[in-house]
Amino acid sequence: MLSRLLRAEVHYFKVLDSGHLICVAKKGIFRFNKDTGVFEKCFNISRGTRPLNLCEDREGNVYFGEYFHNADRESVHIFVSKNQGLSWEITYTFPEESIRHIHGIHYDKFTDSIWVTTGDLEGECIIGNTKDKFRTLDFVFRGGQEYRACNLLFYEDKILYGTDTETATNQIKSIDRGTLRISVLADIQGSVINAVKVGENAFFSTTVEPSQVNTDQNSYIWMADGSKEPKIIFKFKKDRWDHRYFQFGNSRFPDYVNEKGTHLYFSGSALFNIDGSSM
Repeated sequence: MLSRLLRAEVHYFKVLDSGHLICVAKKGIFRFNKDTGVFEKCFNISRGTRPLNLCEDREGNVYFGEYFHNADRESVHIFVSKNQGLSWEITYTFPEESIRHIHGIHYDKFTDSIWVTTGDLEGECIIGNTKDKFRTLDFVFRGGQEYRACNLLFYEDKILYGTDTETATNQIKSIDRGTLRISVLADIQGSVINAVKVGENAFFSTTVEPSQVNTDQNSYIWMADGSKEPKIIFKFKKDRWDHRYFQFGNSRFPDYVNEKGTHLYFSGSALFNIDGSSM
């Protein structure tokens, strides 16, 4: 409970292709030192508490984007490490008054490109990509809550994502790679912050984030296999602890070393009976 209150958990953990271990925790990026046997801070987070994810491209470069409150709409940076997390530098900057913060950075193996998702308000929600390591960034979609997303799940012919909004009904959507047409696959109960692809199956966890639109007090895990309509496979009730202090209820997925697994792993956060448990 104290870890939840102080936001002191490990928020994201990744095994790099080189075998190095790296994670995101409060106010920093941490890298495992095999000689000392401990995780040592390799980057100090000065704005906000943490990025939402880490991304590694085919060449071993590691990226993260700044995620902080940013009420004044300051410029927002994307950082890169070219030496497995030992040092970091700015590789791209969104100018002032363009976005609030970065939700996610994701590598697309089918096109050898890197995709970026941003938020939060009208004109600040971007789904874009770069094929030249951020020398340029193509804003494929830009607008309002329909493009507000955290995770993108890649297939050869499409990209799936769940929206992350407290002001509209959230949805699971599919982007056709050929036409860039977006289809709605399902209306869902809450915002999607966590999603993962395992084999050909996509999984989305809804967050219990109370608003006038999202009123459901349960977190759901949805599964979409690409050929059938998405369906609910798990439902967990938010625990009794106030979300303002002890976090929203949701299920978190690990970052898979590869997508050819046959099992879904997840852990509960602020959910009745499964908080802090892995399944």
